[in-house]
Amino acid sequence: MTDEELKKEIRKAKRFNYTVFTILIIGILLCTVWGIRYKYQHTFSTSKWIENPHERVNIVDDMLSKNDLIGKTKQEIIALLGEESGKKISSAKENSFAYYLGDERRLISIDSEWLIITFADGFVSDYEITTD
Repeated sequence: MTDEELKKEIRKAKRFNYTVFTILIIGILLCTVWGIRYKYQHTFSTSKWIENPHERVNIVDDMLSKNDLIGKTKQEIIALLGEESGKKISSAKENSFAYYLGDERRLISIDSEWLIITFADGFVSDYEITTD
């Protein structure tokens, strides 16, 4: 192998290394941005819950993991989640609040998901996520 061919191979190897390194850095950056975006979209806050009713389906699990609803009063639930959605679905019981969550979490979402909070003696006795 001549000196010129050797230099050409070295340049080719360097270019390949730079390309692979660049692709890896871009991949890491994209994964980081996606992770931050995912975390933001799936983190509960009262303002997000009230302002984006169609996105509640993304944050309801975080809300339930951070807040023990059982034993809370109606006023505490309203302070946390705002007024109920207004529309009652057929599976909602008489003494309950129904919160619209958005389209169901499935590949083909035909129905809507709802958070049904049931009260007994003015306190939350049960809650469930259901579809209409």
